[in-house]
Amino acid sequence: SLESPGGGGEAAMMKKLCLFAAAVASAAAFAPGLPSAQRVPSKAALTNLHMGKNIYEKKDIVKQVSEDLASSQFIFSTEMKQITVPQIRELRWSLPEDSKASCIKNRLLKRAAAGTEWEVVKDAAKGSDNLWVFVGSDIKGTIKAFKAWAKKEKKAGAKAGVLEGRIYDEKGVDAIGDLPSKDELYAQIAGCVKAVPTQMATAVKEVPTKTARAIKLAFAPDA
Repeated sequence: SLESPGGGGEAAMMKKLCLFAAAVASAAAFAPGLPSAQRVPSKAALTNLHMGKNIYEKKDIVKQVSEDLASSQFIFSTEMKQITVPQIRELRWSLPEDSKASCIKNRLLKRAAAGTEWEVVKDAAKGSDNLWVFVGSDIKGTIKAFKAWAKKEKKAGAKAGVLEGRIYDEKGVDAIGDLPSKDELYAQIAGCVKAVPTQMATAVKEVPTKTARAIKLAFAPDA
């Protein structure tokens, strides 16, 4: 009869110890710095929020790049490696008014060019991210300004260029830069047009003189 209360007391004590151990384990699951399954959904939700924001930003970038491509006659790239923000700013200031330089991830450029005349740029937008120059009306002036900047900052030249659905390497970009500008072409055409009437007038003026000389020789007495 004396053993019964003792046995019941030990059972009660064991039950309390089990409950205490369970409480400690539950508290440890929520303790700071320890792994917790309860925190995973919260962290995932935060990540998804940032991903959603980035998606909207990427859409804005693709839209802007699409507009830049639509207003460009020529585009070319250079390596982004070891180019600082002040150097990029200086390049932008040196370009003609309707040309611009932008740092664009290759996949976003490809997305913007898809389905357009610039789609071939996918074969040039490879490797590391590039600094792309979008050229407006002054192709020669833009390439000249870029080469002067690259020489001053000791940077690599053009990596690749795209013009009228074709890809050009650095030598090709340099060759395009050596072509006459639009103003120079206009001047050459104007010079040719101006020269034509002068040449025609000279030819017409000479006709009567030659005709008169021929008539005079025809009726001249024999020597």
